[in-house]
Parts: sequence; structure tokens; C-alpha cells
Amino acid sequence: MTNATLQAVRERLPDYVAAVTTKSKGGFYTCPLCGSGTGPNKSGAFRIRGEKFRCFSCGRGGDVLDLLGEVEGLPDFRDRARRASELFGIDGSVTAAGAAPVRRESRPEPEPSFIPDEIMRGSLSGYGQNNFAAWLVGVFGVMRAYEVANAYSVGTSRHWPGACCFWQIDEAGRVRRGKVMLYNAETGRRVKEPGNMIAGVHWLLEMPDRKPPACLFGLDLAASSSKPVAVVESEKSAIIGAGFVPGFIWTATGGKGTLSRKMLEPLQGRRVVLFPDLGAFDDWTEKAAGWPGVEVSELLEGRATAEDRAAGLDVADYLLREHGISA
Repeated sequence: MTNATLQAVRERLPDYVAAVTTKSKGGFYTCPLCGSGTGPNKSGAFRIRGEKFRCFSCGRGGDVLDLLGEVEGLPDFRDRARRASELFGIDGSVTAAGAAPVRRESRPEPEPSFIPDEIMRGSLSGYGQNNFAAWLVGVFGVMRAYEVANAYSVGTSRHWPGACCFWQIDEAGRVRRGKVMLYNAETGRRVKEPGNMIAGVHWLLEMPDRKPPACLFGLDLAASSSKPVAVVESEKSAIIGAGFVPGFIWTATGGKGTLSRKMLEPLQGRRVVLFPDLGAFDDWTEKAAGWPGVEVSELLEGRATAEDRAAGLDVADYLLREHGISA
């Protein structure tokens, strides 16, 4: 498929979306991949911006070929290209098997687009309009809540009223990514209606889609301290851990499935303790096998009731419970 043909295919994203799903409220759609937005009076979480799509519920995104591949079960690019050519009536011929390969000059990979430091620093205020910060005040009191929020560079976002932003700052002080999330100021739980309120800063700022690899939330703090490092799944858990158990530097992967050796490489030679959520112990134990200095805590596994396991509680839930705070 030539570059011109590929561009013509990518421009057909709105047509393909219209064919596979329905429009919801506020310019959003029901997600054809995870179903977010189904049911009466529910707004979708799937959105088109230019030649790209993104679902703020399941986190998947890309161009029309990515979407077509997911919807129609076509993992191979060539199959996706042929199918797109059929659907859109575009000449998307692909080099036949056995044909002589076209010689191309090697080109260096484009540099990743880090988020400008001034963008991150500009968000470090407005805690009075930040639901997550308001909930932290109820947990720790004003002084301690703001101390921990400032240490972790918790930002305030105007994308949704009351939203916060968790920044991934690496060991060199570079802002790799930002995750805007909306929490309930009373319960401290994520808001999931009318959609899963999560958005990436690269996407919101329409930055080039060259995000650097994810790093641990709190990695910058770990890099400047000799304390042992605790690793949890969610940013909220890391902040609760930091508030109650300051003997560790608490970090977060940002998701159960994102733990990797690459993510822990900057902590090589340190004592690292993983605190998986209930239901993730076996997965994290398998991933940590053979990593020098890395251990997996069985603390939650030893305390969990059947109800706790069904709810998938995490270390923050237990810390809050021990301090008499409803989670």
C-alpha cells in the first residue's frame, strides 16, 4: 500500500465508525470494542479526532486500520489493508508474495515527545477545585494531604470539573506522560459515569503520537532517595501508601498489566517490594521471578476474605480500613 493510498484509507475513519457503532452524547460514540456507552441515557467514551480514535474507557486508540483490525479480528497489517481497500473502494494493492523487496533507506526512529515541563508545573495549583485533593484532605488533613500531593506533583485539570492529573516523571526529571482522571470528592472513588473518566495528556494536547515509554509514577522520588521502593498498581494507592507508610517510596505502574522489567530497570540494585492488588498476585509473582532485589508481598493475600477477593481490593483499601476510613 502506497503512502498516498494509506492516507486515503486513514481519512475514511469517520465512515467506518459510522458503520460499526452509533453516536452518543457530546460528540462521543458507543465504543465498538468495549461497549462503553451502551444502555439508556449513557454517554459514550469513544471519540474521533482527525484520523485517530480513542476510547477513554478501555484505553484503545489508533487509526482506522487499528480499529478495523480489532473489530474484524485481523491482526496482520496486510490483511487489514486489503480489507480496507475492499470496504472503501480504494486501490490499496500490496506487494505480492515473492516479489523483490523495495530497497528503502533506513531512517532513525523519531524522538519521543516529552510533555513540556511548564505544562506539568502549570497544573500544580487549584487544589480547591481538585476532587482528589479534596478527598485526600479528608483522609490526612490539609497539611499532610497537600504535602503528599505536592511531593507526587499531583496536578489539577480543567478537562472535567474537579479532575486531577497524575504525571509520570522519570529519573532524569522528564515528564513522560500524564493521566487526567476524575474522582468523587466524597468517596475517593473514580467517576465512571457517563463514561470512564480517564484521558491521556498527549491526546488532549494533540501532541505528536510519539509518547516515550511509560515509567513508574513516583520514579523521580525513588531516584532521589535511598529508601526501599514499594510498587503498587494505581496512583491513588501509591499516594495513600506514602501518607501512611513513609518508610517506603511508593510508586505505581498505572495498571495491573503494565508491570515490566523495563519499568523496574531504573531501580536496579535497590530493594523493591511489589504489592499486587487481590487477583493479581500470581501474575506479578510470575513477572518478578528472577529479578534481583525484587520481592512480592503476601500481605494482602494473607489478610483477604472472600469478599475482599471478590471486590479486588488493593493495599490502599486495607490502609484506609486500618485507619478507620471508609474506602
